[in-house]
Amino acid sequence: MDKTYQSIIKSLYPDKNSIKDELILLNAQQRLPKGTEYFFSDIHGESDAFLHLLRSASGNIRDKIQKFFGDTLEKKDQDALAQLIYDRDLVYKSLKTEGKITKDYLTITIHRLINLLKFVSTKYPKAYIKRKFPQKYSLILDELLYTNDSEYNKRAYYESLVENIVRYEVAFDFIKVICTLIQRISVDKLHIVGDIYDRGPSPHIIMDELLTFPNVDFQWGNHDVAWMGACSGNTALIAACVADAIKYNNFDMLEDGYGINLRILFEFAMATYGDDPCTYFAPRIYDDNTYDNITTDAAAKMHKAISIIRYKLDSALIERNPDLKMDDRNALKFIDFEKMTYKGAKLKDTNFPTIDPKNPSKLTAEEKNVIHVLEQDFIKNEKLNKHMDFLYKNGSMYKVENGSLLFHGCIPLTEDGDLQEVDLDGVTYKGKSLMDYFEKIARDAYYTNNLKAKDLMWYLISGRYSPIFGKSQYSYFENIFVDDKKLRKEHSNPYYDLCEKEEIVDKILDEFKVEGNRRRVVNGHVPVITKTGESPIKANGKLYVIDGGISKPYQAKTGIAGYTLVFNSHHVALAEHKSYESITDKVSSYTPNIEEVEIMNPRMLRRDTDEGKIKKRKIEILEELLELYDEGERW
Repeated sequence: MDKTYQSIIKSLYPDKNSIKDELILLNAQQRLPKGTEYFFSDIHGESDAFLHLLRSASGNIRDKIQKFFGDTLEKKDQDALAQLIYDRDLVYKSLKTEGKITKDYLTITIHRLINLLKFVSTKYPKAYIKRKFPQKYSLILDELLYTNDSEYNKRAYYESLVENIVRYEVAFDFIKVICTLIQRISVDKLHIVGDIYDRGPSPHIIMDELLTFPNVDFQWGNHDVAWMGACSGNTALIAACVADAIKYNNFDMLEDGYGINLRILFEFAMATYGDDPCTYFAPRIYDDNTYDNITTDAAAKMHKAISIIRYKLDSALIERNPDLKMDDRNALKFIDFEKMTYKGAKLKDTNFPTIDPKNPSKLTAEEKNVIHVLEQDFIKNEKLNKHMDFLYKNGSMYKVENGSLLFHGCIPLTEDGDLQEVDLDGVTYKGKSLMDYFEKIARDAYYTNNLKAKDLMWYLISGRYSPIFGKSQYSYFENIFVDDKKLRKEHSNPYYDLCEKEEIVDKILDEFKVEGNRRRVVNGHVPVITKTGESPIKANGKLYVIDGGISKPYQAKTGIAGYTLVFNSHHVALAEHKSYESITDKVSSYTPNIEEVEIMNPRMLRRDTDEGKIKKRKIEILEELLELYDEGERW
């Protein structure tokens, strides 16, 4: 063994006994059950639904309560305990109003929660659980969780701890801490398979919650990348993010959530489009704003103003990047301003006061000022960039873990099922190399001043060979301005049909070197139309599409409120969420429809996971070191 390597190991394990202690613990931990992984996709700013699903572990906490308290608590008491864990502030407010927060209630509730915490903690090492302890009450939690209160000599001590928590009036604060800890332990690892942003009203609230989550990773979606690119300074994406937010009436998110000042856009829009009804730019209203009560008429004018700026910035980006071969998406270039047609189709809106037909992509002085102010608000925004930095540091284009290949959209394929070759910067990429290239581009765009990388972030959300988009075109211009269905049609990459075939999915899994008999692809991006009989399970159980409609605009189309994939030591299961209202009613203790789709027989242990393989190698190194020590080799 290399002497430098030996000296590093020696500093960690200074003697023979310290090595043996570590080996005993590591070998024992390998026999514990695998932790539970949760997979979410296409959350689209729906914080109420997402946070309820996260805090309930997709209904799994209610199942744990039933298993532990099934013989001792009535159903209504089990439901009440579950609801307390899911939404303790709402429950506290209700109980306080009804005068039900008594010493007996607090004492009994603390005992029940501690017993439940012990139950959900049983498959994890003590050190792992303690790492999840908050600083507040950590010593008390340690005593309550690991003191055997059935022993005569310890019972009085245990009960005295709870009694004094109530006596010194920190009981409900302590209850809140235990509830959060139960949530964090019930979801061992969280995978977000793309699209936290756009459509829904509060992605900022979701990001604030995830910042506190101890073990989360992201596979970036096209809507996430739009915001990541906007914060890198891509003005076309800044305009896109603002336009999409206004389109869905998300003024509170922009101005109150992120502090992006829309005053300059409002004033410009009213001055420029004051006499224009902007009929085709009216916002889609699924949620009312609390702080920014912008009228529908004003929102439509603002939407049109920022959209025209967006088209101009798109046009300039396409023209300075001819290698992207996106000229057919240069929408302004295809407008005949004399006939007022687009690619031969009649334009529904013909009022373009800021467009010069001879130079359509040229911004007016006022438009330049609007986008400059917005650009400063994005790139200097402390909270927004804190969220983006978190997405970058915990995210990637794809992830391979425990036999699962996670990515948001697709792996671009040809009609014949071969990996699509894509030429970028004079190099040909496909499959894994394409994903790796775009991941480097995304990081360069944000962390360096690489202008080409910033432009390629735009390609990632709309390019025909972008793996997180995967369509022939992004028809945000056509959907507003023309009725011609052929011009509006977005043709999906062949992947979306071919992924039904097991041999195609096997080819993709092989490309990413996913090994083992139990392996699968998990992705989202395209909603599963459950009400027409479409299944989220494809390719003979080797691919799961978990975008099922948590976003309110999709639910009429899909018929449900989305899917969550749950992978624990016993099974891989799909949780089907019936409706948005059933998740967020804040009255019932929510439980989804659970379908076990892969049974782990025998039960999957930590030694069977990727983390277990790393620990196995560590065990081998320490055993080798122990042999050297036994042979008397000098350190």
